[in-house]
Amino acid sequence: MKRQRPIAVLVAATVVLLVGGAAILRAKTRWFPDLVADASAAYSRGQWDRTASLAHRRLKEAPQDVQALHLAARAAARQDQDQKAVALYQRLAAEVKDAEDFSLLGRAWMRLGQVDSAFRAYEQAQQRDPDHPEALATLAVLYLLNDRYHAAAEVAQRLARQPGWEARAQVMLGTARSEVHDPAGAVQALRRWWQLDPQGAAAAPYPVASLRKLLARSLLSSGQPAEARTILHALLGSGPDPEASWLLSRSFIQEGDFHQAAAALSDAPSYRAEHPLEPEPAPYLGQTRCAACHRRQSDTVLASHHATTFARARELNRLAIPKDPFPDPSNPQVTHQVRRQGDSLVVETRTGRQVWRAVVAYAFGSPDHYTSFVGRDDRGRPILGRMSYFRSPRGTGWDISTGLPPQPADAAEYLGEPMVEGDGMRRCLSCHTTNFSAILHGAGPEAADHSIGCERCHGPGGHHVRAVAAGFSDPAIVSPGAASPAAINELCAQCHRNPRTEIIDQPRTHPIWLRYQSLTLTWSRCYTEGDGTLSCSTCHDPHRDADTATARNEAKCLSCHAPEPAARPSGSPSPAAPARPSSATTERRAAERARAICPVNPAQGCLECHMPRIWVESTHSFKTDHFIRVRDEARAARPAGPATTE
Repeated sequence: MKRQRPIAVLVAATVVLLVGGAAILRAKTRWFPDLVADASAAYSRGQWDRTASLAHRRLKEAPQDVQALHLAARAAARQDQDQKAVALYQRLAAEVKDAEDFSLLGRAWMRLGQVDSAFRAYEQAQQRDPDHPEALATLAVLYLLNDRYHAAAEVAQRLARQPGWEARAQVMLGTARSEVHDPAGAVQALRRWWQLDPQGAAAAPYPVASLRKLLARSLLSSGQPAEARTILHALLGSGPDPEASWLLSRSFIQEGDFHQAAAALSDAPSYRAEHPLEPEPAPYLGQTRCAACHRRQSDTVLASHHATTFARARELNRLAIPKDPFPDPSNPQVTHQVRRQGDSLVVETRTGRQVWRAVVAYAFGSPDHYTSFVGRDDRGRPILGRMSYFRSPRGTGWDISTGLPPQPADAAEYLGEPMVEGDGMRRCLSCHTTNFSAILHGAGPEAADHSIGCERCHGPGGHHVRAVAAGFSDPAIVSPGAASPAAINELCAQCHRNPRTEIIDQPRTHPIWLRYQSLTLTWSRCYTEGDGTLSCSTCHDPHRDADTATARNEAKCLSCHAPEPAARPSGSPSPAAPARPSSATTERRAAERARAICPVNPAQGCLECHMPRIWVESTHSFKTDHFIRVRDEARAARPAGPATTE
């Protein structure tokens, strides 16, 4: 019994120590919590606020705690606190960040408008984990927002293979395919999305109805009106929708039921007027079919430069090719040779002992002015050829293509500059052909068009021929001539402006802007302070080349800036009236300022002073400056006199 006592005492002491230790541990946890562990647990539960609070408490104690900093950055990004997230992530070393971090950082950069930084972050996310679903999903969105539709489709296809992400991936895939003029592919993806996600949860933040209408459009464009009609009836069952009614009328046009088409159109009588440039969701016909009814316009277009802005390599027989290699304009140690090889055009560039080679696929420009070439090099990469051919008033020859650097960073780029796979070629073809998809795939009647055909500006004509044949009230075609000046300018701007003007860090008076007439026109006071009637078609007939006759074009200027003062509308207040000007009066005065009479020469010389033709060395051509203004040199030549409104 006595022997058992020490054992009992030992057991009791052990129990006391264990219980006491547990109590002390609980007290320590309560009084001195592990903030990083708690923050990590909160993050795993999606409690972003609590994560941030705990992480920042820890950072006050230990500002260099990497785990706390990591969690604080993630929590900020999850709460869309983009600038804060970027600042926190910049304090972390690259090796600490994983695919999720780079994905969140990329999203923050994207929302802040820093596109290049966003792409770099996503590239690093891909290096960490090529199949990270969140990174793939956000990268696809970034591609969609930046005219990288082929890239978006490729990423979306990879995302579709990730468990739980297929529905979201199909939304992005369908959107991308519709943008690259692949209606059948868009139908396939959007059908699959709807099968997987009938409630539309994966569409967020985009409205489900807009994606359903995109599916209907794609069905109509690929000639499947019955299924499109089913979708549109379902949408209209939820209430009036002018766009859905307009699309429904198109399904009936395709089916030849014009009575039902008229009934559907009555529910959306002004939709076309409100969306004058929206292409018909119809099949293409090709310019030959358009010419059957519109022979005069078609012949005029065929005689214009619009019909010569694109050529396949086999169509370049008239191109003047040098017999011998010629030196690079910026490096005489580099030589180029262009030669024909069957139906192909081959370019070889020699840099020392290295020879670089490319086969030309297409030529863009005008053969009597300036022609650039795109093709693929020996590695299969698409490239913009370094050397372009020019014919100008000051000579003929070959020079570095516009926009390419005199001294490339890599010797291989003396052959040409790599283009973005898929999207690079598409962008070129988009402005130089009727339908780039038809050219790339060699399918469709529009593939036979001479460069830019009727349907590039008027949209697919499949509905139009049916409507006209049936005597339908709606011609079912885009009619730019009936659109507002602003809409006309926007149509021309699809090609006659730079889609990424933010990358040009030059003042508006710099010659680099001369190529982008639809943009520079909008900088002019004739446009900004006018009465809303100035458009590209005010001076230009889009079916023919620009008329360069001085008298004709100055007559356009003088139709507004005439020597006779504009008559004051009856009933308008006098200039001395103390009453505050009405909005109509303000608009009238603005119009009068825009119609000011030239104090130097009110009858002629408008173009020479305000829209001169300027020699641009990079394109070996004269270009008219569409930034209409009082130029500094004209200001200096103005005689002294009373102050004028410019």
